[in-house]
Amino acid sequence: MEISEIRVLMKYEFHRGATTRQAVANINSVFGIQVATNATVARCFKKFRSGDFDLSNERRGRPRDKVDNDVLKATEEANSS
Repeated sequence: MEISEIRVLMKYEFHRGATTRQAVANINSVFGIQVATNATVARCFKKFRSGDFDLSNERRGRPRDKVDNDVLKATEEANSS
């Protein structure tokens, strides 16, 4: 089962008013043990409680470096003097 499908199920359980444990039990009873874990459902429910219902994948890992060319140029000029 794809994580995007599991997220839809977690959103459904959240809107039903299920607790984290109830959601895990409901999802796993239908789709198999360890399809949903307490940690994953708790993380999603926390996100939903904050008002964020976006189900897309979140970027993970090190954030990309953002370099402002104007700042870089000014720093380079200041250091070359």
